[in-house]
Parts: sequence; C-alpha cells; structure tokens
Amino acid sequence: MNSHPTKPTRSEKLKSGPVIFQADEELSEEHREKKDLTLAELNHLFKMYLKERGSRKSDIAIIGQFSLIFNDPDFARWHQLSKPQQSDSLSRQVIMPPVYEALIKPIGAAAGDESVIKSVTKDALQNAIDSFSHAAYLQKKYISRYPGVKIILYLDQAREQVVLTVVDNGFGEKIVKPKKNYVGEEYGSDFASRLVDWVIRRFFEKEEGEINRNVAYTGGQGMAMKKLRLELGLNIELHFLATGAVFELELRSYF
Repeated sequence: MNSHPTKPTRSEKLKSGPVIFQADEELSEEHREKKDLTLAELNHLFKMYLKERGSRKSDIAIIGQFSLIFNDPDFARWHQLSKPQQSDSLSRQVIMPPVYEALIKPIGAAAGDESVIKSVTKDALQNAIDSFSHAAYLQKKYISRYPGVKIILYLDQAREQVVLTVVDNGFGEKIVKPKKNYVGEEYGSDFASRLVDWVIRRFFEKEEGEINRNVAYTGGQGMAMKKLRLELGLNIELHFLATGAVFELELRSYF
C-alpha cells in the first residue's frame, strides 16, 4: 500500500453503515423484510468469519463499512431464466450505482491506497455476483431474501493488522466455472471444447468439479485472484462459509 492507514478514533457498530440498493424501487413491507433478512445474514456471516479466523469481536474496531443489496427482481426468478437472459441481467448487475464510488473512496483512503482498494473490491464483487447467479439458479435462494455484499474495513487490535473484507451471501463454496477462449467466448459443450476445458484444468489450474452450463457467470475472476496475489503481492484469502463467503485482504499493520 502507498500510505499508512488511518487509525480509527472509534469503532462503528456492525449493524450500522449505509445500505445501497442496486435497483431503484420503493420498498414495500415484503421487500423491507427481504432486505432486513439479507443484512442480518451478512452480519452473521462476518461473525462466522471472525470465529473461523480465531478473532474475537471485542478485539476488532470497524473503521468503515457499507452494504450493497442486489434487489433486482430477476434474481428471485433466476431458475426460470434462460442462460442468455441471465447473462443479459448480469451485464446490468456488474454496473455499480454512482453512490458506490462515493462510499468506497473514504474506505480506500482509510486503508491507505484508494486505487488498490477499488481494484480489489471490484474483483471481489464480481466473484460475489457469480456466486449469486449460481445460488439463484441451483438453490432458488433469493426468493425469500436478496443477494447482498457488505464491505468492512476493520482493525484487528490483537494481531495489530488492518483488514478489508467483502462479505457475500452467495453459494458458499468454490464454483467451477466454464473457461473462455481468447475472444472472451465460453467453450461449448461439444467434445473438442470439453477436451480443451479439461486440459486447462488438468495441467494448469488443477481445479476439480462439475461445470453447470445452465448458469451464467461474469467470467475471468479466477485470474483476478492470481493477479492480486502474484502481480500485486497482496495477502488475500477466500473463506467459504455455510451460507456465503468472505473475501479477505490483509493490509499493513498500524504498529
């Protein structure tokens, strides 16, 4: 990071922080309940992550946070959409609302490097969106709640470490996604395409698992993780939990 993070004067409460809605709509009672369930789930996932990490909630100080709710009605009927319809919807979902820029900027400044934080959160958000697509199609998960992410920058006072997390209530496991060719198109289901796909996984990426070709993904995010680790030398981890995942980036210590 380019500069030293800003040490917090106080810790925010986990339940506080702005909430952004991906789609403009007036919240009815039903939509408000879905929003509240999503926010409660994201907060619970963060607590599960802290426990897995071996950190106590009393040892952390939240520097900045906000939530992003993907309240587009498409996700509630994702299992009924064709793959091209899902893909068109994903193209809309990856465009962040203008207010997102205003909220991520102070978190980047507090972390010590706005450009890196914006780049990291962009990759983490696209991973989350792929996870939403998977969960919406296979689990019909977002009928009772919305997909959502929560970005939290906190100070782990016990480890003397600043940490950025992006929490999402997606599939909760690593997703095996179809590979794309050099022009960005997905390999098909014919024998030659499957062979190319298998060779890539067998000799280069060492991934295992079945690909569900009925689900649309944004694509290319596995390479983003490698870029962050190898090119930028950042210490990142993905924590897969029961009902979602947490993307973690460890920053420099205050001390």
